[in-house]
Amino acid sequence: MAGAGAAAAQEATASSRPLAGKTAIVTGARANMGRAFSVALAEMGADVVVHYHRAETVGEAEETARFVRAAGSRAVLSVGDLGQPETARAMFDAAEREFGGADILVNNAGAIIKKPVAEFTDEEFDRLDSANGRGLFFALREGARRLRDGGRIINNATSLLAGAAPGYAIYAGTKAPVEEYTRMMAKELGDRMITVNAIAPGPVDTPFFHGAETPQSVAYAAGLSVEGRLGKVDDIVPLVRFLASPDSQWVNGQTMWVNGGYLTR
Repeated sequence: MAGAGAAAAQEATASSRPLAGKTAIVTGARANMGRAFSVALAEMGADVVVHYHRAETVGEAEETARFVRAAGSRAVLSVGDLGQPETARAMFDAAEREFGGADILVNNAGAIIKKPVAEFTDEEFDRLDSANGRGLFFALREGARRLRDGGRIINNATSLLAGAAPGYAIYAGTKAPVEEYTRMMAKELGDRMITVNAIAPGPVDTPFFHGAETPQSVAYAAGLSVEGRLGKVDDIVPLVRFLASPDSQWVNGQTMWVNGGYLTR
């Protein structure tokens, strides 16, 4: 009977914390969706490398780490500009040094500027290209080299891949490679049982979205969803939970729209 009780306890633990023994790297994890993804993966049992971009935001990153630890998992911080290849290497070095390796990579970091193409400066383009394009490539390359077999890559894209909006050409254009990297890398890494998928949120009620908008444009965007509201971070988290879980093994190379009917394809 004692053996049966222990087996039942182990089964319950595996069910509630299916990522126990795994390590996740979450980029842009100091706040907003990145923080929520980090905590959700911690609740599932994963230890988390909390990446953040700038040294002056370390306080927010440390708060994310505290939430991860409160969920019963371990956390370590990693800081740096993802547009530089050494930042991606440092994230994986931290995972290996602190937790023995990495199993899950959530590419969440990004930058947004809303203005017509004709008004973009070279510096503004470089900023978006670095955060949304180069940074993604460097993280994916490191993940392809260093994730353990059976791992997961989850890329945060945008629903603008299925639509068009004035002022978002450069943002959407620098995010567009997410879908192609996802499709091709799923094929490249398939023999190692590593899945690669993208999520494509619509407008989400976070400072990241509101910083580029006016009250009028926010109201318009909210009205495009079937419920007449912006998305919430909590609307996005369940999809990340699923894609990180063992149950998602047969979902691979997909871009998954999570936007309340804001845009469809």
